[in-house]
Amino acid sequence: MATQIESADDFATTLAEVDLLLKESDECAPGKERANETLAAVLNKAALLLLMGKFEAFLESTAEEFLFAVNQVGAHARHIPERLLLEHSVQAVSVAKDKLANGDVPGLRAVFVALGRRWSELEPCSDLVVSCKFSYGKHGEAEMVKLFKRLGIDDVFTVVTVTTLGETYEGQAPTTIDIKGMVNSLTGIRNNILHQDESPTLTSESLRQQSAALKMFAVELVKLLQTTANDVEQQLEAEGVANAG
Repeated sequence: MATQIESADDFATTLAEVDLLLKESDECAPGKERANETLAAVLNKAALLLLMGKFEAFLESTAEEFLFAVNQVGAHARHIPERLLLEHSVQAVSVAKDKLANGDVPGLRAVFVALGRRWSELEPCSDLVVSCKFSYGKHGEAEMVKLFKRLGIDDVFTVVTVTTLGETYEGQAPTTIDIKGMVNSLTGIRNNILHQDESPTLTSESLRQQSAALKMFAVELVKLLQTTANDVEQQLEAEGVANAG
């Protein structure tokens, strides 16, 4: 089995900090001994900012762990998502113009030779370099799609789905949670708080539900990427057995 991706567990642990803020907000709600509407609003805003910061950190960490797992397998081009090798190749040749301008012909040659050996499967893809970060200053669903497209997932919101955990009647399909819309909404509120000093109406209960939904999304995303990394390793092992036979 390929290297385990543990970022979902780490994300779940960090969400305890968000829950602490929400519990404090609950204690400041009307009717409570410590009722303080202003403080409750501040705590809810802080919880949202922390939630989105933790979520984005989880996404970048997950991408990095997946790339590490694929590199550790040391498979060949035919085993890995083609987009992954394409992204690596584009990033590798991005330095070509500067190398040529500086007269670094050996360095330029080394870049193209290394890529050629990977594409022709003379060498394994064990040192792929792909950006696992959001674009600087960018947030939201479009950045999430771009990030995971670089890893071979065309649309992460289409491939990774989350359904409600509530009871359903016999024959009734579970309701799919609109994670894409949720991320857009939370990102918009986050930006308004940070850049326009707005005070949106937030409730601890709605934030708690959104935190739980993002946690479920994290679990499903890691399952998908872990399965992909395992499949890469299994393909490599299967070929080894067949060749040995």
